[in-house]
Order: sequence, then structure tokens, then C-alpha cells
Amino acid sequence: MKHTTETMKPRSDASAHLVLRANMLIDGSGSEPVSRALVAIAGRRIAYAGPEQEAPEFPGARQLDLPEACLMPGLIDMHVHPTYYWEELDSAAYTYDPEQALVYSPVAIAFLAAANLRQALLSGVTTARDTGSVGGVMPDVKRAIAKSQTMGPKVYAAGRLVTPTGGHCHFLPAFSNRADGPDGFRRAVRQEIETGADFIKIANRGADMTQEELSAAVDEAHRLDKKVACHTGKPPSQRMAIEAGVDTFEHGTPTPEEIALAVEKDISWTPTINVTIERQKWCDRRRNHADPGIARQAEKEWIEAGDYLERKAESLTCALEAGLKVLAGTDSWSGDVRFDAMADEIRSLVEYGCSPMQALQAATSWPAEAMGWSEIGVLQENKLADIIAVQGNPLEDVGLLDQVFLVIREGQVVKSEPPKAETT
Repeated sequence: MKHTTETMKPRSDASAHLVLRANMLIDGSGSEPVSRALVAIAGRRIAYAGPEQEAPEFPGARQLDLPEACLMPGLIDMHVHPTYYWEELDSAAYTYDPEQALVYSPVAIAFLAAANLRQALLSGVTTARDTGSVGGVMPDVKRAIAKSQTMGPKVYAAGRLVTPTGGHCHFLPAFSNRADGPDGFRRAVRQEIETGADFIKIANRGADMTQEELSAAVDEAHRLDKKVACHTGKPPSQRMAIEAGVDTFEHGTPTPEEIALAVEKDISWTPTINVTIERQKWCDRRRNHADPGIARQAEKEWIEAGDYLERKAESLTCALEAGLKVLAGTDSWSGDVRFDAMADEIRSLVEYGCSPMQALQAATSWPAEAMGWSEIGVLQENKLADIIAVQGNPLEDVGLLDQVFLVIREGQVVKSEPPKAETT
């Protein structure tokens, strides 16, 4: 969004209930930041976003002056699992129970999901894409958030993973819809949509399924106007997903050839970097464990994580050079990783090769474009008013995203705290 320095004639019909003035505005589109910015909110939508000197008058609106702050679009976390309960301190261990019995009840899982999503919202995440949930509770959690019965971001949920017999996470109770054969995969896609899935999540560790099965699932989802995300843990799953025409592929270390094909097909990649960094730290803490067996396994996994992160950095560099859109997603499934980790993921994207502006786009406009969410991702007139504020310039220090002090979701202030003072 380009702004001129000429003073525009104020509109005479401008109305808003809240006006924000800030030192800086990053609108999420990749455009140059706006200095001395103003954002006006009318109902659920943005009435104006741009230079204060070009803004119309908004009589009667509440005024909020943030002289040192930067306004940005609310963050979009493209890979969350708010219902994961297996590493909660009071849960049982992973189970291979043939009856697939839940350890937590659906009610307990729903409460956990609500608590996690509240935490995410207060950290600045105004939209979350749930890439696989447990126990069929997310439609109800979504409704509770929409009805303001609990606090959380907008949620787009995939329901259960569509995976083959014996496939990724097949042993986790009530988490996967296991299918075999192209017709079986089509049936599983229909079942998830029937129970309320907003998009479909397919899981392929390497070559758990055939190309025909994966392509059938993608074709069926697209036929029913649903986007598709695919877990691609290791080769050849990235190529399989891209050839099938998924909308986003998750994790992995795509090759230059796979990246070029993804760009050609307008497919986006969610690299989920931070969760592996945190996993490597966890392994490092256990490398000197008193139990030699645990220490050896930790050493092995620590080395594997380091190798994987090196390949991830190479893939990210290639992706950015090729024009592949990368998406910020936390994948905070481990008990050692905080759920509200978007600031960590954005920081990791910068450390692994993104410019600060690209990392912010990966958490705002690029996810919205990948999923066809036309009303969010940028701060522009008539878009939904999902807005956050940090104190300072996040292009100079992306770590400021860990200190979001203002969160507005669809025009409603859900968090407003005094900015933290700088310490010397």
C-alpha cells in the first residue's frame, strides 16, 4: 500500500469507534512502513490505515495515542495443536491401546484447548490454523470463541489427520482418520468435512501412502472447496505433496527442484523451525543423563536435529531466492515448548535467512494468501480489524514480538497493557 506525501481531502462521512495513533505502522503487505500513522476502527473493520496527516476526522471516536509504538496486523499461526494433551504432567504416556481410548475426556481436552488458545491470543495471535485435533472437540471450542464464551483467536480447524493404516501418529487416540486406497482416502476427507473441518490435514511421514492415495485425497478436498495441508516429515513426502497439488506442506527440507515445482503450482511451505530448535535443546540437556541408554539416545537425536536444521536453513535460503512463500507456524506439541511461541518462530525465521519484513509477512499476509483468507493479514481499509502493537521497531528487533502490549481482534480490544519500559 503506497502512501503519498500529499495531503488528501478529509472525507466528511468518516466514522469510527476507536482511533489509534502510533509512531509506525507495518501493514503486512511488504510495503514500506508508515511513520506517524493512524488506524481507525469502525465496528469489526478498519475504516482507515495510513499516515495521520492524510486521515479524515473521526468525531466521537475514542482516541488511543501510542507515540513509541508500531502497529501491525494480528499474527497468524499456521500450525497449532491446542488439543495435544499427551505431554501434560497429569496425562498417561502415549498409548497403543487397540480401543484407542482417550486418557483425557473430551471435556478436559476442550478446556486445555481453550486455555492454550487464550494464551496464543494474548501473545498477539489473532488467527490460528489447527492442523490436527483430538477427540472431535474443536468445532465446539471454535463456537465457544465465536460466542465470546471463552477468549481466543479465530480458529480454522482440520479435525483429525487423514493418514494410512500404520501411518504418522496412528497410535494416538482419536487423532487420526485411517484410510487405505484412493477411495478410502476420499471417504476420510468427506468424513472430516462432515464433522466440521475447515480444511484437510493429510499426514505422510515419508512414503506412508501411495501417490494415488494422496492425490485422491487432495482432489476430493479441492472438489469440495477445501484447502489441504500435508505433513511432510522426510523425503519423498515433500515431492509427493507438491505433485498432488496441496495448498501448503508442513515441516521438511524441500530440495531446489521441489521448491521450483511448489512455486510453479503456487504452493506455500510452513517450515516450523523453532520446535526443532527447542527439541535439540531438550536432547542436549539429556546427553549427560545418568542412564547410559537415555544419554546415548539423546546424543543420537541431538545430532539428527542439528543435521535437520542445517538442511532446513539451506531449504529456506533456496525458497526465498525462488520466491516460495514461507509461513510461520509454531507446532508447539512438546511439553518443553510454550504454546505462545510465535515470537520464537518469527525470530527463528530471521536467524535462518528471512529478512525481518519477510518474517513478518510469513506471520501475516502470506498465510492469508495461502489459505484464501481475504479479510485478514494486512492493515488496510475494510479488512477485519485484527491489530497488535509493540513498543519500538520490530524491523530492527523482531524480539519485540515477545512483548505485544495491545491486541485487538475484530475491532474489540482484548489486551491493553502499559508497554514495558526499557531497562539498561
